[in-house]
Amino acid sequence: MLDDETRLEAEMLIREILTGETLFRDLQSCEADEERMANALKNALQNPDTNDFDVGVVIASAMLRDGQRLPDWLAVFAADVLEGKRNRPTKRGPDPYTNWQRDYCLALAVLEISSRFGVPEYTKNELSYKTTAAQIVAETTQQSLDVVHHAIKRFGGDIKRQSSPQD
Repeated sequence: MLDDETRLEAEMLIREILTGETLFRDLQSCEADEERMANALKNALQNPDTNDFDVGVVIASAMLRDGQRLPDWLAVFAADVLEGKRNRPTKRGPDPYTNWQRDYCLALAVLEISSRFGVPEYTKNELSYKTTAAQIVAETTQQSLDVVHHAIKRFGGDIKRQSSPQD
C-alpha cells in the first residue's frame, strides 16, 4: 500500500505522462537519435496516417508550450493544421489507432509507477489485496481497470524492450 505522499507523487507522474510532457522530454534526451527521429517524423508527415498526424500535433504543441523553436517543416505542418488546410486523415472501417496515444500513455504510466515505486504492474489474481500500478493509473485517469490492462497487453512489452539497456 502506498502512503498518501507517495500516491500524490505517483498521480503527478501519471498526469505528466498523459499530457505528453514525458514523451517530449524523452525525445529531447535522445540526442544521439534526434536527427533520425526528426527525419522519421518529417517523412511520416508528408503523407500521414491518423497516428502520424496525431504524433505531429502532440510534438508541435509540446515544443510550442516549452518555448522551443519548431523546425521549418514542423512549423509548416502546424500552421496548415491551424489554418484548416490539413485535417486529420480518415479511413474506412475502424481506425486501428483510435486509442493508440491513450493506451501508450497508460502502459508507460504503469511501467513508470511500477519501477519508481516498487509496486507490481498488475495482478492476475482478482482477490489480491496488493496495490498495483495498474490500479493507481486506473484510479488517477478514471479509466476502468480493464482499459488499463488492455493498454499493458498492447504496449507493455514494447515499452520495456525500448527502454532496456541491450537496445
